[in-house]
Amino acid sequence: MKKSFSILLIAVSFFYQGQTTKEEILSNLNQTGGVYYAYPTPTKKLTAVPSGYQPFYISHYGRHGSRWLINDKDFSGVMDILKKANENNALTENGKSALQRLEKIWEIAEGHNGDLTELGGLQHKQISQRMFKNNPQAFGNNAIVTAKSTVVPRCIISMAYFTNELTANNPKLNIIIESSDKYMKYLNHHTKESIDFKSQDSFWQEEKRKFKQDGLRLDRFIKNLFNNDDYIYKNVNPEKVVESFYWIASDMQNLETDISFYDLFTKDEIFNIYQAINYQFYVNDAASPLSKGLVKNNAIPLVKNILEEAEDYIKNNKKGASLRFGHDGNIAPLLALWDVENMGAEEINPREVYKVWNAYEVAPMAANLQMIFYRNKKNDVLVKFLHNENEVHIPIKTNSFPYYQWNDVKVYLENLTSFQK
Repeated sequence: MKKSFSILLIAVSFFYQGQTTKEEILSNLNQTGGVYYAYPTPTKKLTAVPSGYQPFYISHYGRHGSRWLINDKDFSGVMDILKKANENNALTENGKSALQRLEKIWEIAEGHNGDLTELGGLQHKQISQRMFKNNPQAFGNNAIVTAKSTVVPRCIISMAYFTNELTANNPKLNIIIESSDKYMKYLNHHTKESIDFKSQDSFWQEEKRKFKQDGLRLDRFIKNLFNNDDYIYKNVNPEKVVESFYWIASDMQNLETDISFYDLFTKDEIFNIYQAINYQFYVNDAASPLSKGLVKNNAIPLVKNILEEAEDYIKNNKKGASLRFGHDGNIAPLLALWDVENMGAEEINPREVYKVWNAYEVAPMAANLQMIFYRNKKNDVLVKFLHNENEVHIPIKTNSFPYYQWNDVKVYLENLTSFQK
Protein backbone atom coordinates (compact mmCIF):
# COMPACT_ATOMS: atom_id res chain seq x y z
CA MET A 1 0.00 0.00 0.00
CA LYS A 2 2.78 2.45 0.90
CA LYS A 3 4.52 1.76 -2.41
CA SER A 4 1.41 2.64 -4.41
CA PHE A 5 0.94 5.73 -2.24
CA SER A 6 4.48 6.91 -3.07
CA ILE A 7 3.95 6.39 -6.78
CA LEU A 8 0.69 8.30 -6.53
CA LEU A 9 2.35 11.30 -4.88
CA ILE A 10 5.16 11.36 -7.45
CA ALA A 11 2.49 11.63 -10.12
CA VAL A 12 0.72 14.52 -8.44
CA SER A 13 0.40 17.66 -10.50
CA PHE A 14 -2.09 20.28 -9.43
CA PHE A 15 -2.45 23.97 -8.78
CA TYR A 16 -1.60 25.64 -5.49
CA GLN A 17 -2.60 29.21 -4.91
CA GLY A 18 0.13 31.84 -4.93
CA GLN A 19 1.40 33.57 -1.81
CA THR A 20 -0.93 35.93 0.02
CA THR A 21 0.07 39.60 0.12
CA LYS A 22 -0.38 42.22 2.80
CA GLU A 23 -2.60 44.15 0.40
CA GLU A 24 -4.94 41.17 -0.04
CA ILE A 25 -5.37 40.80 3.70
CA LEU A 26 -6.01 44.51 4.23
CA SER A 27 -8.49 44.67 1.35
CA ASN A 28 -11.07 43.45 3.90
CA LEU A 29 -10.18 44.44 7.46
CA ASN A 30 -12.50 41.75 8.83
CA GLN A 31 -10.01 39.18 7.53
CA THR A 32 -7.47 40.43 10.07
CA GLY A 33 -9.73 38.87 12.70
CA GLY A 34 -8.27 35.48 11.74
CA VAL A 35 -10.39 32.79 13.41
CA TYR A 36 -12.92 35.54 14.24
CA TYR A 37 -13.55 36.16 10.55
CA ALA A 38 -17.28 35.72 9.96
CA TYR A 39 -18.06 32.93 7.49
CA PRO A 40 -17.66 34.14 3.89
CA THR A 41 -20.67 33.07 1.84
CA PRO A 42 -19.39 31.04 -1.15
CA THR A 43 -19.86 32.64 -4.56
CA LYS A 44 -18.09 30.24 -6.93
CA LYS A 45 -20.15 27.93 -9.11
CA LEU A 46 -19.73 24.23 -8.41
CA THR A 47 -18.56 21.86 -11.14
CA ALA A 48 -21.25 19.71 -12.75
CA VAL A 49 -21.47 16.13 -11.51
CA PRO A 50 -20.03 13.61 -14.01
CA SER A 51 -22.65 11.92 -16.17
CA GLY A 52 -24.15 8.81 -14.60
CA TYR A 53 -23.13 9.67 -11.03
CA GLN A 54 -25.30 10.77 -8.11
CA PRO A 55 -24.38 11.95 -4.60
CA PHE A 56 -25.23 9.37 -1.95
CA TYR A 57 -23.17 10.26 1.14
CA ILE A 58 -21.63 13.33 2.77
CA SER A 59 -18.90 13.28 5.39
CA HIS A 60 -18.63 16.61 7.17
CA TYR A 61 -16.68 18.38 9.90
CA GLY A 62 -17.76 21.91 10.84
CA ARG A 63 -16.61 24.52 13.29
CA HIS A 64 -19.27 26.22 15.39
CA GLY A 65 -20.64 29.46 13.98
CA SER A 66 -19.91 33.05 14.94
CA ARG A 67 -19.59 33.57 18.69
CA TRP A 68 -18.97 36.14 21.37
CA LEU A 69 -15.53 36.56 22.89
CA ILE A 70 -14.68 33.71 25.24
CA ASN A 71 -14.69 35.66 28.50
CA ASP A 72 -16.59 38.68 29.84
CA LYS A 73 -13.25 40.12 30.94
CA ASP A 74 -12.25 40.37 27.27
CA PHE A 75 -14.71 43.27 27.18
CA SER A 76 -14.89 44.50 30.76
CA GLY A 77 -11.13 44.44 31.40
CA VAL A 78 -10.26 47.17 28.92
CA MET A 79 -13.54 48.98 29.54
CA ASP A 80 -12.67 49.31 33.23
CA ILE A 81 -9.23 50.69 32.31
CA LEU A 82 -10.85 53.37 30.16
CA LYS A 83 -13.49 54.13 32.80
CA LYS A 84 -10.83 54.74 35.43
CA ALA A 85 -8.86 56.94 33.05
CA ASN A 86 -11.99 58.93 32.23
CA GLU A 87 -12.62 59.53 35.93
CA ASN A 88 -9.09 60.96 36.12
CA ASN A 89 -9.54 63.13 33.00
CA ALA A 90 -6.87 61.07 31.24
CA LEU A 91 -8.81 60.16 28.06
CA THR A 92 -8.62 61.91 24.71
CA GLU A 93 -11.79 62.51 22.70
CA ASN A 94 -11.01 59.31 20.79
CA GLY A 95 -10.61 57.49 24.09
CA LYS A 96 -14.00 58.75 25.27
CA SER A 97 -15.57 57.63 22.01
CA ALA A 98 -14.05 54.16 22.39
CA LEU A 99 -15.37 53.94 25.95
CA GLN A 100 -18.88 54.90 24.87
CA ARG A 101 -18.86 52.19 22.22
CA LEU A 102 -17.58 49.61 24.70
CA GLU A 103 -20.36 50.47 27.13
CA LYS A 104 -22.98 49.99 24.41
CA ILE A 105 -21.57 46.58 23.47
CA TRP A 106 -21.31 45.59 27.14
CA GLU A 107 -25.06 45.99 27.57
CA ILE A 108 -25.60 42.96 25.34
CA ALA A 109 -22.25 41.18 25.78
CA GLU A 110 -22.36 40.60 29.54
CA GLY A 111 -22.80 36.93 30.34
CA HIS A 112 -22.38 35.72 26.76
CA ASN A 113 -19.02 34.03 27.39
CA GLY A 114 -18.22 32.21 24.15
CA ASP A 115 -21.90 31.83 23.22
CA LEU A 116 -23.09 31.38 19.66
CA THR A 117 -24.40 34.63 18.21
CA GLU A 118 -27.49 35.06 16.06
CA LEU A 119 -25.24 35.24 13.01
CA GLY A 120 -23.60 31.97 14.05
CA GLY A 121 -26.91 30.17 13.91
CA LEU A 122 -27.77 31.70 10.56
CA GLN A 123 -24.45 30.55 9.09
CA HIS A 124 -25.17 26.91 9.89
CA LYS A 125 -28.72 27.19 8.68
CA GLN A 126 -27.55 28.51 5.31
CA ILE A 127 -24.70 25.98 4.95
CA SER A 128 -27.27 23.25 5.60
CA GLN A 129 -29.65 24.72 3.02
CA ARG A 130 -26.97 24.67 0.34
CA MET A 131 -25.84 21.16 1.26
CA PHE A 132 -29.38 19.85 0.85
CA LYS A 133 -30.05 21.80 -2.35
CA ASN A 134 -26.84 20.58 -4.01
CA ASN A 135 -27.18 16.95 -2.89
CA PRO A 136 -30.90 16.09 -2.52
CA GLN A 137 -30.32 12.43 -3.44
CA ALA A 138 -28.29 11.94 -0.24
CA PHE A 139 -31.21 13.10 1.90
CA GLY A 140 -34.09 10.95 0.69
CA ASN A 141 -36.63 9.38 3.03
CA ASN A 142 -34.43 6.31 3.58
CA ALA A 143 -31.31 8.33 4.41
CA ILE A 144 -29.36 7.65 7.58
CA VAL A 145 -28.04 10.91 9.00
CA THR A 146 -25.97 11.13 12.17
CA ALA A 147 -24.89 14.36 13.85
CA LYS A 148 -22.33 14.46 16.65
CA SER A 149 -21.01 17.47 18.52
CA THR A 150 -18.42 18.24 21.15
CA VAL A 151 -19.92 18.97 24.56
CA VAL A 152 -19.46 22.75 24.19
CA PRO A 153 -22.83 24.58 23.98
CA ARG A 154 -21.97 26.70 20.91
CA CYS A 155 -21.19 23.51 19.00
CA ILE A 156 -24.37 21.79 20.17
CA ILE A 157 -26.48 24.77 19.14
CA SER A 158 -24.70 25.00 15.78
CA MET A 159 -25.59 21.34 15.23
CA ALA A 160 -29.21 22.09 16.12
CA TYR A 161 -29.48 24.91 13.57
CA PHE A 162 -27.87 22.72 10.91
CA THR A 163 -30.00 19.61 11.47
CA ASN A 164 -33.24 21.55 11.96
CA GLU A 165 -32.76 23.03 8.51
CA LEU A 166 -32.25 19.58 6.97
CA THR A 167 -35.49 18.43 8.59
CA ALA A 168 -37.26 21.54 7.31
CA ASN A 169 -36.26 20.50 3.79
CA ASN A 170 -37.37 16.91 4.32
CA PRO A 171 -39.70 16.46 7.33
CA LYS A 172 -39.46 12.67 6.97
CA LEU A 173 -35.70 12.73 7.46
CA ASN A 174 -34.56 10.86 10.55
CA ILE A 175 -31.48 12.39 12.16
CA ILE A 176 -29.70 10.89 15.16
CA ILE A 177 -28.25 13.78 17.20
CA GLU A 178 -25.71 13.30 19.98
CA SER A 179 -23.30 15.31 22.12
CA SER A 180 -21.17 13.24 24.45
CA ASP A 181 -17.73 12.85 25.99
CA LYS A 182 -17.70 9.54 24.12
CA TYR A 183 -17.02 11.35 20.85
CA MET A 184 -14.50 13.88 22.15
CA LYS A 185 -11.71 11.38 21.50
CA TYR A 186 -11.95 12.17 17.78
CA LEU A 187 -14.06 15.34 17.55
CA ASN A 188 -11.68 17.26 19.82
CA HIS A 189 -8.54 15.17 20.19
CA HIS A 190 -5.31 16.61 21.62
CA THR A 191 -2.41 14.46 22.75
CA LYS A 192 -0.55 15.29 25.96
CA GLU A 193 2.55 15.94 23.86
CA SER A 194 0.77 18.49 21.69
CA ILE A 195 -0.72 20.20 24.75
CA ASP A 196 2.75 20.44 26.32
CA PHE A 197 4.07 21.89 23.06
CA LYS A 198 1.44 24.67 23.21
CA SER A 199 2.06 25.49 26.87
CA GLN A 200 3.32 28.90 27.96
CA ASP A 201 6.75 27.56 28.90
CA SER A 202 7.29 25.75 25.58
CA PHE A 203 10.55 26.54 23.80
CA TRP A 204 8.92 28.54 20.99
CA GLN A 205 6.83 30.86 23.17
CA GLU A 206 9.60 33.38 23.83
CA GLU A 207 10.08 33.90 20.09
CA LYS A 208 6.33 34.37 19.74
CA ARG A 209 6.27 36.99 22.52
CA LYS A 210 9.14 38.90 20.94
CA PHE A 211 7.49 38.80 17.53
CA LYS A 212 4.23 40.10 18.99
CA GLN A 213 5.93 42.90 20.90
CA ASP A 214 7.87 43.97 17.82
CA GLY A 215 4.63 44.27 15.88
CA LEU A 216 2.35 45.98 18.36
CA ARG A 217 3.64 49.57 17.83
CA LEU A 218 2.12 50.66 21.12
CA ASP A 219 2.99 54.34 21.42
CA ARG A 220 0.75 55.91 18.78
CA PHE A 221 -2.23 53.71 19.65
CA ILE A 222 -2.05 54.42 23.38
CA LYS A 223 -1.57 58.17 22.98
CA ASN A 224 -4.60 58.25 20.70
CA LEU A 225 -6.68 57.08 23.71
CA PHE A 226 -4.90 58.56 26.72
CA ASN A 227 -3.77 62.19 27.14
CA ASN A 228 -1.46 61.93 30.14
CA ASP A 229 1.95 60.23 29.87
CA ASP A 230 2.39 60.08 33.62
CA TYR A 231 -1.01 58.42 34.02
CA ILE A 232 -0.18 55.91 31.28
CA TYR A 233 3.13 55.01 32.93
CA LYS A 234 1.51 54.39 36.35
CA ASN A 235 -1.85 52.86 35.40
CA VAL A 236 -1.92 51.40 31.90
CA ASN A 237 -0.57 48.16 30.44
CA PRO A 238 -0.25 49.27 26.78
CA GLU A 239 0.15 45.76 25.38
CA LYS A 240 -3.00 44.55 27.17
CA VAL A 241 -5.01 47.54 25.91
CA VAL A 242 -3.94 47.18 22.28
CA GLU A 243 -4.49 43.42 22.15
CA SER A 244 -7.87 43.71 23.90
CA PHE A 245 -9.06 46.20 21.31
CA TYR A 246 -7.77 43.93 18.54
CA TRP A 247 -9.98 41.05 19.74
CA ILE A 248 -12.97 43.30 20.33
CA ALA A 249 -12.61 44.91 16.91
CA SER A 250 -12.34 41.46 15.34
CA ASP A 251 -15.45 40.12 17.03
CA MET A 252 -17.80 42.94 16.03
CA GLN A 253 -18.38 41.31 12.62
CA ASN A 254 -19.95 38.35 14.43
CA LEU A 255 -22.63 40.43 16.14
CA GLU A 256 -25.76 42.21 15.00
CA THR A 257 -24.22 45.67 15.39
CA ASP A 258 -22.89 48.57 13.36
CA ILE A 259 -20.33 49.43 16.04
CA SER A 260 -16.71 49.18 14.88
CA PHE A 261 -13.32 49.76 16.49
CA TYR A 262 -11.11 49.55 13.40
CA ASP A 263 -10.83 53.36 13.34
CA LEU A 264 -8.58 53.11 16.41
CA PHE A 265 -5.89 51.33 14.37
CA THR A 266 -3.78 52.30 11.40
CA LYS A 267 -3.64 49.66 8.67
CA ASP A 268 -0.03 48.89 9.55
CA GLU A 269 -0.95 48.40 13.21
CA ILE A 270 -3.80 46.03 12.51
CA PHE A 271 -1.68 44.08 10.02
CA ASN A 272 1.24 43.75 12.44
CA ILE A 273 -1.03 42.48 15.21
CA TYR A 274 -2.72 40.08 12.79
CA GLN A 275 0.67 38.72 11.71
CA ALA A 276 1.60 37.90 15.30
CA ILE A 277 -1.77 36.33 16.13
CA ASN A 278 -1.83 34.41 12.86
CA TYR A 279 1.65 33.03 13.59
CA GLN A 280 0.47 31.87 17.02
CA PHE A 281 -2.49 29.98 15.53
CA TYR A 282 -0.26 28.50 12.82
CA VAL A 283 2.11 27.02 15.39
CA ASN A 284 -0.68 25.94 17.74
CA ASP A 285 -3.05 24.42 15.18
CA ALA A 286 -1.38 23.73 11.84
CA ALA A 287 1.75 22.44 10.15
CA SER A 288 4.51 24.57 11.67
CA PRO A 289 7.77 22.61 11.51
CA LEU A 290 8.33 23.62 15.15
CA SER A 291 5.76 21.03 16.25
CA LYS A 292 7.33 18.21 14.19
CA GLY A 293 3.87 16.93 13.28
CA LEU A 294 2.51 16.80 16.84
CA VAL A 295 -0.29 19.25 16.17
CA LYS A 296 -1.56 18.11 12.79
CA ASN A 297 -1.44 14.50 13.95
CA ASN A 298 -4.13 15.37 16.49
CA ALA A 299 -6.50 14.90 13.54
CA ILE A 300 -5.60 11.22 13.06
CA PRO A 301 -8.44 9.81 15.22
CA LEU A 302 -10.86 12.01 13.25
CA VAL A 303 -9.46 10.72 9.95
CA LYS A 304 -9.93 7.16 11.16
CA ASN A 305 -13.55 7.90 12.01
CA ILE A 306 -14.07 9.49 8.60
CA LEU A 307 -12.64 6.38 6.90
CA GLU A 308 -14.70 3.95 8.99
CA GLU A 309 -18.00 5.71 8.43
CA ALA A 310 -17.40 6.24 4.71
CA GLU A 311 -16.61 2.56 4.21
CA ASP A 312 -19.76 1.60 6.14
CA TYR A 313 -21.97 3.68 3.82
CA ILE A 314 -20.20 2.44 0.71
CA LYS A 315 -20.12 -1.28 1.52
CA ASN A 316 -23.67 -1.37 2.86
CA ASN A 317 -25.12 0.68 0.02
CA LYS A 318 -26.49 3.32 2.40
CA LYS A 319 -27.40 6.94 1.79
CA GLY A 320 -27.12 9.88 4.16
CA ALA A 321 -24.54 11.93 5.98
CA SER A 322 -22.14 11.97 8.91
CA LEU A 323 -22.18 15.46 10.42
CA ARG A 324 -19.58 16.47 13.02
CA PHE A 325 -19.33 19.76 14.93
CA GLY A 326 -16.28 21.07 16.74
CA HIS A 327 -13.73 23.85 16.83
CA ASP A 328 -11.05 25.73 14.87
CA GLY A 329 -8.39 23.79 16.77
CA ASN A 330 -9.76 20.60 15.20
CA ILE A 331 -10.48 21.58 11.60
CA ALA A 332 -7.14 23.39 11.15
CA PRO A 333 -5.04 20.28 11.99
CA LEU A 334 -7.28 18.18 9.73
CA LEU A 335 -6.69 20.51 6.77
CA ALA A 336 -2.96 20.61 7.52
CA LEU A 337 -2.69 16.83 7.77
CA TRP A 338 -4.48 16.36 4.45
CA ASP A 339 -2.59 19.30 2.89
CA VAL A 340 -5.81 20.72 1.45
CA GLU A 341 -4.84 23.55 -0.94
CA ASN A 342 -1.31 23.60 0.54
CA MET A 343 -2.61 24.15 4.09
CA GLY A 344 0.09 21.75 5.19
CA ALA A 345 2.75 24.26 4.14
CA GLU A 346 5.73 24.56 6.50
CA GLU A 347 7.27 27.96 7.23
CA ILE A 348 9.78 28.59 10.00
CA ASN A 349 10.05 32.40 9.72
CA PRO A 350 7.25 34.13 11.72
CA ARG A 351 7.32 37.10 9.32
CA GLU A 352 6.66 34.86 6.32
CA VAL A 353 3.81 32.73 7.69
CA TYR A 354 1.00 34.98 6.42
CA LYS A 355 2.24 34.44 2.87
CA VAL A 356 1.44 30.71 3.00
CA TRP A 357 -1.12 30.24 5.81
CA ASN A 358 -3.91 32.48 7.04
CA ALA A 359 -6.35 31.66 9.82
CA TYR A 360 -9.19 33.58 8.17
CA GLU A 361 -8.96 31.28 5.13
CA VAL A 362 -8.43 28.06 7.07
CA ALA A 363 -10.79 28.34 10.03
CA PRO A 364 -13.19 31.29 9.99
CA MET A 365 -16.35 31.03 12.07
CA ALA A 366 -18.45 28.07 10.78
CA ALA A 367 -15.52 26.72 8.74
CA ASN A 368 -16.27 23.29 7.30
CA LEU A 369 -14.79 20.47 5.29
CA GLN A 370 -17.21 18.37 3.27
CA MET A 371 -16.54 15.16 1.37
CA ILE A 372 -19.31 14.53 -1.16
CA PHE A 373 -19.45 10.91 -2.34
CA TYR A 374 -20.92 9.91 -5.73
CA ARG A 375 -21.48 6.56 -7.41
CA ASN A 376 -22.80 5.21 -10.67
CA LYS A 377 -24.62 2.00 -11.57
CA LYS A 378 -21.28 0.14 -11.69
CA ASN A 379 -20.66 1.16 -8.06
CA ASP A 380 -17.65 3.25 -9.04
CA VAL A 381 -17.23 5.79 -6.23
CA LEU A 382 -15.95 9.34 -6.68
CA VAL A 383 -15.43 11.95 -3.97
CA LYS A 384 -15.20 15.73 -4.05
CA PHE A 385 -13.76 17.97 -1.32
CA LEU A 386 -15.31 21.27 -0.31
CA HIS A 387 -13.59 23.62 2.11
CA ASN A 388 -15.98 26.35 3.21
CA GLU A 389 -18.14 25.10 0.30
CA ASN A 390 -15.46 25.79 -2.31
CA GLU A 391 -13.99 22.96 -4.38
CA VAL A 392 -10.43 22.25 -3.27
CA HIS A 393 -7.42 20.10 -4.16
CA ILE A 394 -5.68 17.45 -2.14
CA PRO A 395 -2.27 16.06 -3.21
CA ILE A 396 -3.59 13.14 -5.24
CA LYS A 397 -3.59 12.78 -9.01
CA THR A 398 -6.95 13.11 -10.73
CA ASN A 399 -7.92 13.54 -14.34
CA SER A 400 -11.28 15.10 -13.48
CA PHE A 401 -10.83 17.69 -10.72
CA PRO A 402 -12.65 18.31 -8.41
CA TYR A 403 -13.59 14.61 -8.51
CA TYR A 404 -11.21 11.98 -7.14
CA GLN A 405 -11.40 8.20 -7.18
CA TRP A 406 -12.34 7.08 -3.67
CA ASN A 407 -9.92 4.16 -3.78
CA ASP A 408 -7.02 6.59 -4.33
CA VAL A 409 -8.23 8.87 -1.55
CA LYS A 410 -8.67 5.93 0.78
CA VAL A 411 -5.06 4.86 0.26
CA TYR A 412 -3.88 8.42 0.88
CA LEU A 413 -5.84 8.77 4.13
CA GLU A 414 -4.90 5.33 5.40
CA ASN A 415 -1.23 6.16 4.93
CA LEU A 416 -1.66 9.41 6.84
CA THR A 417 -3.11 7.53 9.81
CA SER A 418 -0.29 4.98 9.72
CA PHE A 419 2.20 7.71 10.69
CA GLN A 420 0.79 7.92 14.22
CA LYS A 421 3.34 6.89 16.84
